[in-house]
Formats: sequence, C-alpha cells, structure tokens
Amino acid sequence: MKTTCPKCKSRIRIRNKREIDCTKCGFQFSHRKFYGESTKYLVDTNIFIGALNGFEHHHDACTSVLTLYAGELITTNHVIAEILQYCPHTVKVYIVDAFLPEVEELCYITKDDEDYALSPADKSLIQCAIDNPDIAGIITYDTDIKSVVPSRLIRSEKPFFIGTADDFLKKRGRK
Repeated sequence: MKTTCPKCKSRIRIRNKREIDCTKCGFQFSHRKFYGESTKYLVDTNIFIGALNGFEHHHDACTSVLTLYAGELITTNHVIAEILQYCPHTVKVYIVDAFLPEVEELCYITKDDEDYALSPADKSLIQCAIDNPDIAGIITYDTDIKSVVPSRLIRSEKPFFIGTADDFLKKRGRK
C-alpha cells in the first residue's frame, strides 16, 4: 500500500510495522490510521491448560476467553508444543523461528536473586509481540511476565495489555 506524505508530498510504501516514517522528511504516521484498532491478543500455555483441566480454579475464565474471543486470540508454535494434549479451542498460530538477542537474554529474577531462564513459549510470545504490531497484549497467569517484557521493544500507541483471563474479561465487560 502506498500513501502520500503530508509534509513533503513524496510517495511512501507502507509496510506492516510499528513505526511508519517518511524516508525523505522523517514525518511519523499513526499506525492506527492505516491498520485500524489492535484487537489481537497472545494466549499463553496456562490459559489453554486452565480451560482443558476442569479442576483448575481459573477454568471458567479461561474457557470463557477461549470461546467468546476466539477470533481475536493468537498463540505461537512453541506454546502449542507445550500443551501436549488435544485442545478443542481454535486460535490462530504464528510461527516464531528465531529470537532477537534481547529476547534470548531475558530471565526472571527470583526472591533469592537467582536468574531463572524463560521457557521457549514465553520467549516466543514476547518475540511475536515485538514482530507483529497488530497485537494488543498477552493473556497469561504467569505473575512475573510483566516485569520481564521489554517495554522499550514493544511499542504501541495504546498501553500494551498483560494480564490474566479474569482481567481480560473485566476489561471487556464480561465479568
């Protein structure tokens, strides 16, 4: 898709990325103007497991998220590999082949000040959020992921959502 820069009147090829800049004058375009509202959310492994296992205390919230918002949910190939059982819920799967060096180095810091490496599924969710500007957040029950996600790499015009299935349903007015 091409558009005309309002400052220098040159033609610019628009690609699907977070920053859209004019190559001649540097004018920055709004991502939402060209691609609309971001309504896609990444889903972590624990949401699928919570929906599949009826004895989980988050079962109802996880099932509600996966059934009511199926068209807005995305996951990665690494998350699917972690589930290890049949899942009747349908979501779009993005394939993450390689991680940025910044994502590869991410780790949790425990209470004892020890580094705990992220799983490949968690890294793939972060990498997918960096690579795809149409993703608006991550739905997970991992409590430490908010402290690990590099906000300097994930740039969004709206606040990037990281929360549980219960938080997501409250945000959407379902609970």
